[in-house]
Amino acid sequence: MQSPNTVRKYFQAKSVLLTGATGFLGKFIVFKLIKLCAVTNIFVVLRPKKNETVEQRFANFLKSDIFD
Repeated sequence: MQSPNTVRKYFQAKSVLLTGATGFLGKFIVFKLIKLCAVTNIFVVLRPKKNETVEQRFANFLKSDIFD
């Protein structure tokens, strides 16, 4: 297993593309990237659901308790 410092260095000044970001694990990964790694950009892939637009899903994603 890599040390946390190695992981931080790997992601430093990088852009990350993440699918599944609105799920439990995806939110956790985004949180960790924001708090622990100096990533430049995080791109998330979202698609609409039956009763929810992409914009609504992203707004709900940002309102998640993990980001408080």
